[in-house]
Formats: sequence, C-alpha cells, structure tokens
Amino acid sequence: MAFLQTNDRIINLANVSNINILVDKNRIVFNLNYSIEIDANGKAKLISDYVYWDSVNKDNFELNIKHLGDNNYFKDNFLTRSDDNGFININEISSVKLSEKKNRVIFNLSHPITFKDFDGNERITSEFVYVNCKDVNEFKQYVNYIKTILGE
Repeated sequence: MAFLQTNDRIINLANVSNINILVDKNRIVFNLNYSIEIDANGKAKLISDYVYWDSVNKDNFELNIKHLGDNNYFKDNFLTRSDDNGFININEISSVKLSEKKNRVIFNLSHPITFKDFDGNERITSEFVYVNCKDVNEFKQYVNYIKTILGE
C-alpha cells in the first residue's frame, strides 16, 4: 500500500519525491513531487510542497521511523542516502550525476523549483538531492548500491 498514516495526515508515498530525517528535531519531512509557489522576500519562488511528521519524543520518533520502514511501498520504491538521513523515491528520479572527483551523487528529480544563479537571478531547475560521501571508497560503494537498486 502506498499510503502512510502520520499524526494528522495520510500521505501517498507514490507522490513523495524524497524524505529527510531530522534527528535533532524528531521530524520526518516528506517532500512531494510537485511544486508550490511561496513568497520569498517579495519574490515568487517555487519549492517542493512538503509535509512534516513530528514526534513527541525520541522513542516516538524511532517508532515512526520503523513504521515508515515497514511500509511495503517504501521498501520497494525508496533508496537510502549514504548518510542514512534520507530516502529518495526511485520513481521520481530523472537522472543521476556521479561526481567521483567530489565524492558526490546528484539526483535530479522530476519537478521544478527555483534557485539563484551565480548572478543572483532566479531560475527554474529540477529539484535535486545531493548525497555527499566521506571518501572515494564510500562513493564507490554508494554508486554500486544505487546501480543495483536502479537495475543498471
């Protein structure tokens, strides 16, 4: 089942592009696969819509992480970031850039956001998730993991 019950919502995991685990806040953040427009200092900005799942304490947080991990859709469709602080829905990946020089993997996702370019101008790009590895060995292990998951 793609649906997950949180505190006050039912989330369709099929429409979640990536998940961030904020251990210090006992929070799980579900970034959705569509953009919303917000006001950022008087300028319109596109960001991923999101849903928070806050926990009342560390034990509740660990229980929520377990509940997420037990979901069959999650098990079949999300890969883990190398730092274990997040997950990426493989169905929302448009492309993956492998940068061994920086020990970084960049996942380009399938919906737009805005960003500031080098000149400070707002531009539209795809949502992306950086995964930084500690060293070249971790990078190579992570690349092998994602290639296995993605069937490459």
